[in-house]
Amino acid sequence: MKQSLLALLWFFSSPITGFIYQALDKYMTLGWEISGEYITFQFLCEASWCGIGLSNTMYLSDMYVAVGGGSSTIKASMLDLWSENHDTPKADSEYWNGEYSIIEQYGYYYPSNTTGSSGFINVIFKRLLDTGDIWDTVIIPGRKMKINWAYLRDSNNANAGFKEHSDYSQGTIKFTTRKEDASFSTEDSDHEGFGMHGLVMTVCWLILAPIGIAIARYCKHWRCWYFCHLILLGVAVAATIISVSLTYHAHETPYIQGTSKPRHHSRLGLCLTFLVVGQGVMGLICGFLQSKSSHFGLISQIRRIHKVTGYSMVIGGLLNNSYGWDIFSSASLYHAGLGIVLGIWALFEVRHQISYWWAGLLCRRTLPAMTHKEAMDMIVEKNAKIMFYDELVMNVKHFITSHPGGGFMLEDAIGEDAGKYLVGCSSTNGDLLPYAHSRPALDYTKKLAIARVPYPEGYLDATDSSGDNNHMNWKINFQQELNPSTKIISLSSPHFQMSQNIKEPFWIGKHFKVTAKIGGTLTSRYYSAFFADLHSWASELNLSSKFPECKKGSIQLIYRVYAKGKMTQHMHNQGDSGELQLKGPLGPGLMLNAYSGNYLGFAGGTGLIPFLDVAYLLWSTKDQPLPMSFTLFASFRTKEDSFCFDILEATSRALGEDKFKFIPVIDKQAKEMSFPDLVKKYAGMKASNAWICGPSGYNDFIKGLLIEGGLERNKIIVM
Repeated sequence: MKQSLLALLWFFSSPITGFIYQALDKYMTLGWEISGEYITFQFLCEASWCGIGLSNTMYLSDMYVAVGGGSSTIKASMLDLWSENHDTPKADSEYWNGEYSIIEQYGYYYPSNTTGSSGFINVIFKRLLDTGDIWDTVIIPGRKMKINWAYLRDSNNANAGFKEHSDYSQGTIKFTTRKEDASFSTEDSDHEGFGMHGLVMTVCWLILAPIGIAIARYCKHWRCWYFCHLILLGVAVAATIISVSLTYHAHETPYIQGTSKPRHHSRLGLCLTFLVVGQGVMGLICGFLQSKSSHFGLISQIRRIHKVTGYSMVIGGLLNNSYGWDIFSSASLYHAGLGIVLGIWALFEVRHQISYWWAGLLCRRTLPAMTHKEAMDMIVEKNAKIMFYDELVMNVKHFITSHPGGGFMLEDAIGEDAGKYLVGCSSTNGDLLPYAHSRPALDYTKKLAIARVPYPEGYLDATDSSGDNNHMNWKINFQQELNPSTKIISLSSPHFQMSQNIKEPFWIGKHFKVTAKIGGTLTSRYYSAFFADLHSWASELNLSSKFPECKKGSIQLIYRVYAKGKMTQHMHNQGDSGELQLKGPLGPGLMLNAYSGNYLGFAGGTGLIPFLDVAYLLWSTKDQPLPMSFTLFASFRTKEDSFCFDILEATSRALGEDKFKFIPVIDKQAKEMSFPDLVKKYAGMKASNAWICGPSGYNDFIKGLLIEGGLERNKIIVM
């Protein structure tokens, strides 16, 4: 009671004629008088120090503080300060070109005789409305402006001096020359209005953005990944633009006034705002190009830019959040949250790296069985987007727009075995260099798999229980040249024997995956196996046989030795005593379901191998002819590169061209007419199916000619 009475006596004895007074709260009153180009302030407060800031925040604020304290009446000291953040403000004079702008000052601190009271301050000081100092806020009479005020009421220590405030508030005031024109209102603190901005930015860049990026990195096999990525990052971008715009509008500050962390935070935030706008637009362009464009170079560059910019943007956002929280109050809680997010991300990355093996195990154990024919029927009847990879059947419908190289690559390869593309020995149309996909990329095949094709029963007979078609070691019996650049290789295994006869038509054209560690890198390639006994076939045609005798139960492969081919050089260097690791038989092959119909075959180089079995089948059943005819085009760059031409030509003469017609094509030249016209001519003869097997450029070229010639796309099988 005594303390309150003293306060009232002190207060009512202090007002000065001509001053306008506004009670900021029950402990502090602010008075002012405007005269010409000057404004004079009076602080009346029950505290050991008190002050005002000419903004609604301690962040980048012009401040004036009166400091008292002690057990005796003393002259209060006036401070002209600049506050960068929530730390102790510094004098204007400590900054570039800063000056002490208080022109006149007088006033005292009066100690209280009452226990528990901090004493009283009554101080008057004068400054220019516009001091010309960049660290001082210009005061415009009659215009509302934001202010904040604080004081220290330390009942335990009246000598506390200028230490952290005990009370803090903010509001809006209008400094005028007449009391009736003045106005004042308080505002919710929310720590100067930055709390919501900090919360929004934290949610955007510590939660939404990492989740959106993680979905794009780890969940491309999920049908909804793109929309989730778009929504999460879209919300983050929109919220960032809105929050930053509102914050900049509410707290416009000249660049020079931003110091150290505030300056970095402000300018980095501005850069990131422009960056997120560009990144959002680039993301939409990237999505459009991947689904609609076939320009691989453009897609690739846009994706790289989008990816690098995205990661840079998130890293910058996380760093700027740290700056912001450090300025705002403390970044310790934010750093703890960041540590949790990074830890979760690390766990996802570890899982991502090891999931290839785990996914492969799950595929072998849990996927339902499906034949290649059943999968092909889904393509024809339901327009399903099916591809094959080794023993897996993959539904790529929802992955097409996610494919890094563009959706056109998958659209062009529907119904094909994707193995040759994934391991890097072929590309979809021949215009691009083959690309060996990474292990995480191969992991997606397991996630896209909807079924597993069982290994054909009887193709390989296991001689003991240790046989595993996924990992077979076959010993090289011998290798023999068919021409200077092409070899035939014979393989045998103690655990398996290959059937000597074609027991099922769908066996024809299947291949084996050969894997070896070459130069420290695991390399895989695919080679077609064949059943034809070339030695016996040539003898039956009365040809001088240059082919080796076929060893019972062995696998025969034919490969071309390339000077820079890692696998072919490895196989060549094995000689006659090495070992090869095989997996198979794999792939849809020729998809021949019955020995009837009229078929076309187009072979480019060693793509001739699967067609040897078709020709041999017609030859070996000549005594009981099958209701089936076959026209085979075999293309080689030079006559010297070719093989088996003598057998095929002799077979065609013996069976008749209505049964088996062989058309050799050397350097794109055929005897009858130009090669493209010849392909179109045969395409119009309503073949049951057309098989194409060769390099990717050749396959794409022939496919285009066949379609142009009138053959339906679903009758064209690209191997």
